[in-house]
Amino acid sequence: MNRITLLGLLFAPLLLSGCGSSLWTSQSALAIVSQEDNALRLRGDFNAAYYVYDSDDAITIVLIEGPEDAPTQAAAIRLLWQPKAGLTQINPDATNATIQYIVFANRRTDEGYFREVGVYSGAGFLYINSEPGDSSLTASLWQADLLLADRSDRFKDLLGQSTLKGTFTAERNSSKVQELLQRLNLRVSERLGYPRLVGEDTGPSRVIAIEQ
Repeated sequence: MNRITLLGLLFAPLLLSGCGSSLWTSQSALAIVSQEDNALRLRGDFNAAYYVYDSDDAITIVLIEGPEDAPTQAAAIRLLWQPKAGLTQINPDATNATIQYIVFANRRTDEGYFREVGVYSGAGFLYINSEPGDSSLTASLWQADLLLADRSDRFKDLLGQSTLKGTFTAERNSSKVQELLQRLNLRVSERLGYPRLVGEDTGPSRVIAIEQ
């Protein structure tokens, strides 16, 4: 059985083929593309998206695919700084956000039925397309490098070092963000069998600050 078939069995129906498919099928969509084999792609179409505004340089976003109490995928993104027009020189390696991308997968084996989880962490560049602090926030994410940081025993990572990109629109709602992070913390920790905080920068990341 080849790698694409295995990934499809684990992540189906989230897997995209390498060609002939659109990455974006909802208002808030992200796609992970393997750097080792760009035919391997994992799409997230998020039906719930909320954000907390602390300042123009401190924003937390939570994206959920599927039911909020039983998601299939989730992403927690923290903006650390924003470029200032005419003042910030952006280089190709600049990153201003940390990302945790969570995949919940169900897997059947001869031993039984298992609920698995994989937590990918990394950093990338987040560009805000709307006014921070408004009732809704529209943003684009690119140049985000991800690597598996934590997983349950039977979770199979076939993506390896990967790149994440996409766009989303999130509603401003601090209580909802807190609620969803608590639910994700509980759900991830239960599947891992030990505490694992979602939204904390505990995995591999590479945030490059530049002079503004």
